[in-house]
Amino acid sequence: MDKCKIRRWLKDDFSTLAKYLNNKKIWDNCRDSLPYPYSESDAQQFIRFVLNQSEQNNYCIEVNQEAVGNISFSRGIDVERYNAELGYWLAEPYWGKGIMTQMLVLAIRSYFSYTDVIRVYANVYAGNMPSMRVLEKIGFRKCGIHRNAYFKNGNFLDCHCYELLKADFRI
Repeated sequence: MDKCKIRRWLKDDFSTLAKYLNNKKIWDNCRDSLPYPYSESDAQQFIRFVLNQSEQNNYCIEVNQEAVGNISFSRGIDVERYNAELGYWLAEPYWGKGIMTQMLVLAIRSYFSYTDVIRVYANVYAGNMPSMRVLEKIGFRKCGIHRNAYFKNGNFLDCHCYELLKADFRI
């Protein structure tokens, strides 16, 4: 059984971060602002960024003492300041093992416990059924589909919108 946990990113995580995130299958389900190919320099820049954040909103996923993924919360501003957008990815060798489901529960519990955020939401590209299933397993509710909302890899894609209210988080 793989030993999994969430933790803060460490300066020394850059090489495994670059190794696992330099994967087009992962990039295909992320925003274009994520560099691809993903280099060690990109990884070092990301780690410097998260280490300087005042609010813990990026969680490193560690499996067998190796950094293999990330869970992030991007807090809204102005009238959306009590909301946070959830983003996540996991190294391909660990897909389909239930790791992301477990780690999301831990990260969301932690984030809700020390922030005043009352709602977390996630937007998933059409066709990313594993990601939709993970969200539904931990209590997210699909609240709509925005048609042709994203333009990725030369195609328009629907956006499946999910939300989880702190009051409804039971896991």
